[in-house]
Amino acid sequence: MGFLVKAPQWVYALVMGLAQGLTEFLPVSSSGHLSLLNLAFGRDTEAGIEFTFFLHIATLIASLVYFRQDIARLIVAWKRENERSMAGERRICVFLIVGCLITGPMGLLLEDKLAPIAGNIRLLGGAFLLTTIVLVVAERLLQEHPHRQMNNLGLLCSAIVGFAQGCAVIPGLSRSGSTIAGGMLTGMSREQSTRFSFLLGIPIIIAGALKDGLDLARGQLTLPPMGACVIGFIAAAVAGYFAIAWMIKLVQKTQLYWFAGYTFILGVCLIVASFF
Repeated sequence: MGFLVKAPQWVYALVMGLAQGLTEFLPVSSSGHLSLLNLAFGRDTEAGIEFTFFLHIATLIASLVYFRQDIARLIVAWKRENERSMAGERRICVFLIVGCLITGPMGLLLEDKLAPIAGNIRLLGGAFLLTTIVLVVAERLLQEHPHRQMNNLGLLCSAIVGFAQGCAVIPGLSRSGSTIAGGMLTGMSREQSTRFSFLLGIPIIIAGALKDGLDLARGQLTLPPMGACVIGFIAAAVAGYFAIAWMIKLVQKTQLYWFAGYTFILGVCLIVASFF
C-alpha cells in the first residue's frame, strides 16, 4: 500500500500533522487515519506510532488554547473563597479525574496488545465499522430532551465515559466518537458530551506526552528530522484548533450520522481492499 513511499520527509510530516489535527477532534479516529497514512507512506509501523505521539503534543496545545477559559475556571474553583460559588466546576474536576482513573489503566493494559491492528488494513476496516456502530447507537438512543449537564454527570456516568475512552486505544475506534457517544448515552446533549470529551482527553494526552518526553530523553524515541517535525507540529496545532471550534458548533445542530456514514464507507472499502 506504500504508494507515497518516495515522498519527502516534509510532505510526510505535513500530511500527518494535518490529519492528526483534523481527526483528533472529529469522531472518525485519528489513530486509524494516521495508521493508514503510515502504510501509504511505507513507514515502519512502530516509528509511525512514535511520530503520532509527538503530534499529540501539538493537538494538546490546541486544546489548552481553545479551552483556556474553561481550564482556568476549573483551577480557580479550588480556591477556598470559591468553594460554594464554583461548586459545579469542582464537581466537573472530580468527574474528569474519575474518567481518567478508568482510562489510564485500560490504556496501559491494552496499548501493546492492540498496536498490531495499526498495520492490518482488514482489522483497521473492522475498527472503523465499530466506530460507525458506536455513533449510530448513540444517536438512536439519544434522549429527546437531554437533561444532564457536565456539572451533574455523576461518578458512575463519568466512569462510563472514561471506559469508553479507554476502549478507544483500539486503532480505528474513535476516541472522541466513543466519549461523545458515552456522554450522550448518560443523558448529556451532543454539545455537552463533546466539551466533556475534549476536556477528558487533555489529561490523557499530557500523560502520553510526559511518557514520550522521557523516552525521547533516553534515546528510545525515533522522530523525523527537526525541520519535518516543526512542519508537522505546526500543522497539527493549527488544524486541531480549528477542528475543535468547528466540532463544538457542528454538534449543536448536526447529528453524528454523517460521521458514521463516512467511517462506514471507509471501513467497507478497507475490508474489500484487503482481499486484493
